[in-house]
Amino acid sequence: MKHAVVGFGRLARALVPALQAAGEDVGVARRSDGEAAVAATVRAADWVWLTVPDDHIAATAAALPWRSGQLALHCSGATPLAALAPAPAAAGFHPLKLLAGDAVLAGAYVGIETDDAHRRALLALVRRLGLVPLALPSPMSAPARAAYHAAANLAASGLLAVLAEAGALWSAAGLAPDDALAALLPLSRGALDTAQARGLAGAVSGPVARGDAGVLARHLDALAGAGLADDLLRAVALRQLALAQAAGRLDVAQVTALQALLAPR
Repeated sequence: MKHAVVGFGRLARALVPALQAAGEDVGVARRSDGEAAVAATVRAADWVWLTVPDDHIAATAAALPWRSGQLALHCSGATPLAALAPAPAAAGFHPLKLLAGDAVLAGAYVGIETDDAHRRALLALVRRLGLVPLALPSPMSAPARAAYHAAANLAASGLLAVLAEAGALWSAAGLAPDDALAALLPLSRGALDTAQARGLAGAVSGPVARGDAGVLARHLDALAGAGLADDLLRAVALRQLALAQAAGRLDVAQVTALQALLAPR
């Protein structure tokens, strides 16, 4: 099997060595190589990987010199396979992995969308790469793709927004801003480790899980005193409340009191 990887951003810099380590024959097609070189690399390949930004996938697919029997793969979580319509066949390969620095793919889940003709070979490659295949609906609608990608983004960068808010409150308490991330990240890691062991409902803790409306009221007052909006805290706490209810941690009176306190203003 010969592979061509079109584009050489963060994902390609993790994908290419992973493919090579699995014994695959890989050629890289960079725009800087010139159109003729890119076309030659693509024509020689059985599978063509488009690792370009989402907004460029459709235009790139339309510009490549496809031949019969080739499979085009993109690595986007948000873009439907329809963007690869000019290719003879299309598949999606979306690693659920934050790729920064020298990140490697091994061990990550990877969302797979493919037709029956290529499923077996693609799943075999996924396992040789040391990845965990996650079957996506095929075909996957654009709304479903958007929901799936939003879930992944919320679980990744969404956490950073919560930590940024926590850091702002840390500073408002008169603590050194430079200490915030180092001090707070172990709490985040502990919550994630507990969730992995016990599930989300089993891991929820703090004043919401205890039904402590007085502490939460003081949290809201602290935000107001710091001149910060309280919409994020209210939204997060209401979702924590749903988890605490699912875990059977609270009685009806506690739930009612917390709902009244946390209702958007």
